[in-house]
Amino acid sequence: MTAAHTSEKDAHEHDQQVTAQYYDEYWSGTTGWSPPPGLDEDLRAWLDPLMVRGRKALDVGCGDGARYGARVHASGVEIHGVDISEVAVASARERGIDARVASLADPLPHPDASFDVVICLEVLEHLVNPAIVTREIARVLKPGGLALLSVPNSAFWTTRVELMFTGHFNPRGSPVTQRAFPWRDPHLRFFTFTSIEAMLAEGGLRTVKDGGLECQFLRIAVADKMLGRKSWIDKPITALGRMWPSLLARRCVVLATPAELAA
Repeated sequence: MTAAHTSEKDAHEHDQQVTAQYYDEYWSGTTGWSPPPGLDEDLRAWLDPLMVRGRKALDVGCGDGARYGARVHASGVEIHGVDISEVAVASARERGIDARVASLADPLPHPDASFDVVICLEVLEHLVNPAIVTREIARVLKPGGLALLSVPNSAFWTTRVELMFTGHFNPRGSPVTQRAFPWRDPHLRFFTFTSIEAMLAEGGLRTVKDGGLECQFLRIAVADKMLGRKSWIDKPITALGRMWPSLLARRCVVLATPAELAA
């Protein structure tokens, strides 16, 4: 191995150590914020049909398993997970997920065609090279398998308005950093429906279905307090938002399958 290759390897290992340390703190709650547990109704409608008893699933970037991992395990699915954080993996294991520590900058530690379902929700935007992960997802899926992926929609209307009128691009990774310290924000890559599906295609995955999540585009804090979170206006606002998800959805969700079997 040449000196240049040794230097590159050392730099890669250092980057992974720094990333692992950050996400250990992230999942410990010491960065000031961590993702809330629980699964919203819209995303459950995408995830639950995939959770067929006896299937084998992989959660890429599983985190601590609190958001949906335990729910998948309870459905009778054999669920595995990978995450760079030892803290997150330990918590995920306590929730019944066969999780292991792995860097998403490297190949997944699983053989080809070994999973019926792969889940990768709100992960790709955290990665320096998310295209590695999409290629690996295509590799580990069984023939006819399905991948469910979601990312924030960087073309969401409030992001556009904020950029237009304040000059600030909001990365939306953490409320602690997104406006005060965006250069520290955990979101590194930014997607629209067009770009996420193009990256999936490049990685060997073909979109079967896409849609928007969190389409309540007119909801404001005052209305929530006055009308309640589940008010009569909720359904029509959500339906209107779903008519134009590229603008009115906070998150993009995509169901994909290996490209060679998608025809």
